[in-house]
Amino acid sequence: MVSSNLIYIDIVVVGPTASGKTHWAFDWACRHNAEIISADSRQIYRDMNIGTAKPPVALREKIVHHLLDIRAPDETYSAGQFVRDARAAILDARSRGKKVALVGGTGLYIKSLLFGLAELPPEDAAAREIFLSQRDQTSTEELYELLLQQDPERASALSPRDRYRILRALWLFHASGQQPSRIYREQTRNPPDVSWGEIVGLLPERNVLYDRINDRVVRMFEEGWMEEMHQLIRKGFGKNAPGFRSLGYSEILDFLSGLQSYDETLRLIQQKTRQFAKRQITWFRHMAPVRWIS
Repeated sequence: MVSSNLIYIDIVVVGPTASGKTHWAFDWACRHNAEIISADSRQIYRDMNIGTAKPPVALREKIVHHLLDIRAPDETYSAGQFVRDARAAILDARSRGKKVALVGGTGLYIKSLLFGLAELPPEDAAAREIFLSQRDQTSTEELYELLLQQDPERASALSPRDRYRILRALWLFHASGQQPSRIYREQTRNPPDVSWGEIVGLLPERNVLYDRINDRVVRMFEEGWMEEMHQLIRKGFGKNAPGFRSLGYSEILDFLSGLQSYDETLRLIQQKTRQFAKRQITWFRHMAPVRWIS
């Protein structure tokens, strides 16, 4: 019997988007009297169900899923907050005699919970705002080139289009004088009370995965993704909402603004999702020993 005070995770299920994590974990949870802890940085947002491929209501009615719908689209959320919330959810499930499955594709969240979180230097919020405002007119491509010069290791771990994380890395370098990759590597706390049974990775053949991704994007539009987006806009959420950094949302906003056609929007979202899946696979292959299954 596992101690109720130990952060013990029976199984961790990882893999790229559209690899089948949701239903695989659901089946496992049904067979093992378990609850699911979601490790998805997009599914935390309320009213973004179709666009984030949130688990269907029918599954959530049968198995408890933690850490879904816990933020509004205009609220921020960090890996540190996830670790605190996940630990509380695991202890809650354990207190009711349930096993625990940690499931998701956000590698930073999973790595932070299992292996520890980097202790970042103290932050001057006012200085950070000045730093960011001075770079408003700098293109993402130029920012990425600057990061490549300052910290090639960190740059290689990021998408050249991920403006938010590129700026975060540049700010860390500016504020601390240290390369962000070195900070993350050398200043990580190891959580001695976190352990797990095994890490399972779902990885279909590449062509199968890409076909699934393409089909899923089409299906999301058929299921009402565009109307879901209209509802979010009517509720007052704008293009700078943190939730809209999710895959596909900026492309839909461009379509609604008349900047591109529907077909272009569909193609771009499929392409960027495939690219994202490739980065996820790379991340998890370097994170920890994973038992990969197809």
